[in-house]
Amino acid sequence: MVSTGSPTTHHAANPPGNRTDTLLLPRIAPEPQREQWTGMGFRPDIQGLRAVAVGLVLLSHAGFPHSAGGYVGVDVFFVLSGFLITSLLVKEVFDTGKISIAGFYARRARRILPAAMAVTIATALGAWMFFPVTRLDAVMQDALAVIVYIVNYRFVAEQTEYLNADQMPSPFQQYWSLAVEEQFYVVWPLLLLVLLLLAGRRPKRLVTAAIVCSALIFAATLALSVVVTAESQPTAYYAAHTRAWELAAGALLALTLPALKRTPQGLAWVLGIGGLAAIVLSGVMYTEATPFPGYAALAPVLGTAAVIAAGSGPGRNPVSGLLSTAPFQFVGKISYSLYLWHWPILILAPLALGVEPTLRLNLVLIAATVAVAQVSYACIEEPVRNWRPLKRSNGAGIVLGLMASVAGAAVVLALVNVFPKAPADDGPVDLAAVEPVATADELGRRLADGLAVTTVPDDLTPSLADMSADRPAIYDGDCHLDVETVALPGDCSFGDTDSGTEVMLVGDSHAAQWFPALELLAERNGWELVSRTKSSCTPVSVRIDSTVHEGEYAECWDWKQEVFDEIASLEPELVVFGTYDDNTVTGLDGDAAVEAWNAGWTETLERAAPAQQVAVLADTPSATGEAAPECLALHMDAVQECVADDPYEVEHPEFREAGLDAAADAGAAVVDTEPWFCLDGRCPLVVEGVAVYRDGHHVSTPYIASLATLLGESLPDLR
Repeated sequence: MVSTGSPTTHHAANPPGNRTDTLLLPRIAPEPQREQWTGMGFRPDIQGLRAVAVGLVLLSHAGFPHSAGGYVGVDVFFVLSGFLITSLLVKEVFDTGKISIAGFYARRARRILPAAMAVTIATALGAWMFFPVTRLDAVMQDALAVIVYIVNYRFVAEQTEYLNADQMPSPFQQYWSLAVEEQFYVVWPLLLLVLLLLAGRRPKRLVTAAIVCSALIFAATLALSVVVTAESQPTAYYAAHTRAWELAAGALLALTLPALKRTPQGLAWVLGIGGLAAIVLSGVMYTEATPFPGYAALAPVLGTAAVIAAGSGPGRNPVSGLLSTAPFQFVGKISYSLYLWHWPILILAPLALGVEPTLRLNLVLIAATVAVAQVSYACIEEPVRNWRPLKRSNGAGIVLGLMASVAGAAVVLALVNVFPKAPADDGPVDLAAVEPVATADELGRRLADGLAVTTVPDDLTPSLADMSADRPAIYDGDCHLDVETVALPGDCSFGDTDSGTEVMLVGDSHAAQWFPALELLAERNGWELVSRTKSSCTPVSVRIDSTVHEGEYAECWDWKQEVFDEIASLEPELVVFGTYDDNTVTGLDGDAAVEAWNAGWTETLERAAPAQQVAVLADTPSATGEAAPECLALHMDAVQECVADDPYEVEHPEFREAGLDAAADAGAAVVDTEPWFCLDGRCPLVVEGVAVYRDGHHVSTPYIASLATLLGESLPDLR
């Protein structure tokens, strides 16, 4: 660049002989100062919050009084994870100008996977040794889902399935929250990286964009959580897309950390005390009946956010001081291992000891879990996380995580395929080969012999391992409807489909369980059998509460209207109704509910008037405690322990009598099924080598098939 200034000026500014007196060199701009972001360092209050979170969970799972809502501890963990992970990623951007995805995953792999896989392997071995064979296959599938980080959605599928409602809990149940966090770890760093590129690699612009993004995620997924909680609480509870707002709340705190560091001390006191109170009161006041997460999760989430904000300020506050004390720091330090180990110990130890779980035993087991967690922390977590070769190489950390996952999968697959505890699945029971009961006297003798059984037969039908798959054929053919479906399916006719004698089976799963016997009768007598059954949907004309979502089971009411219209159209020779008496009439209880049940039966039978004949099957016995298959699997040589306390009986006698009275008044044929299952009030679990029940309140298909002749004699004569 040539100077245009005065020569005199240049000579005054520069020593003689310096050539810059005639030429100006290009001015070199100073290197821009890197934008700063002050990290948070170690936060004792956050370590203490971990202790609060895991303490709430442990007390709840141990059955400690007034702690049923301890599941909110998981919500505390979600907020903490969102806060800590986002803080580290933002600090990395300000320090280096980039986000190392490989570095992030390597750190997560070192931190999470070794301990998680150690617990997975130990739990799989414990389940193989002590869990009932009826649940073992499902548990091993849970383990594989844990290893590929999708177990939360597996639990969604299982717990929204009506027939799984009374099964023993999985010893891998606690991993659902870890799966949600792992899914967050996959998505969130990549999303921040995209935002960083869109922000022109300017860290402050990234923070602004990330705040907007986090706020949108918070609002959208909170709204989704509220909606899904009302529709299907198991889905809302386990799914990542209904929990993302809790992690986003933590992310928002991390992104606004500079402002939080200026929190006035007086405000910090209010936030800390109010926040901790919201967390603890949620754990004390919430119950299993609380619609959760939805709006209810706001209390622990915002409470956690308030405590974090309080501890971010320059001064101290009572809550941060309390959380920084030694007991909270110790429990918080081992909280990850404590969370992983406590659940399988609580589930498997009573099975191994052959005792029933009690509060006293559970508290002892929790104390033992603290010792196990300390060893796990000292021998697995810390050595792996701090091993220098792994810290120096991102690739080594990722490979370590993959190797841990592969080891877990190898153990599980070996237990299933190399050391199976159950014989291979023989497929559906051949119902045509089941020996039928010819007379009531013969059945009485069989029931008496069944009450004397002491050992589970080697050839039990169905086998204990296959019990969970023992369902009427209409389940596999989509003729038994799930909760959401209303439209009547086509092609659900069985027996002689060209017959002029049409019989309809109508009701819920307790009606569907009679399908094997009715199908045999249809084939024997030349009937066309039309199946119209729907999960958890009584045919009684009352509005009932849903078993899978909050509020009324509207799909059931709508489906019933479709079925009644079809009855009016088809005018069948016979309609057979069956129902589970365990229903909650919407908005009613006590005598009012019983009266509504009676009136509802009356209306149902009136709507079925176009049929020539109507029969009502009384409900079958249900378990008052442990389901028969699990008890038999745990007492193979001591079946008397399973029948000693009369575990199955007719439930809800008030609803039962109200329905039978209405049927008698309407002139319908009433089939009292209780004598086919119980003798003098005692109900055997194994009869003539056949398992009577396939779960807590459904009868096995071969036992139902054995009753075909007795059922046929009890139904109206269609000749």
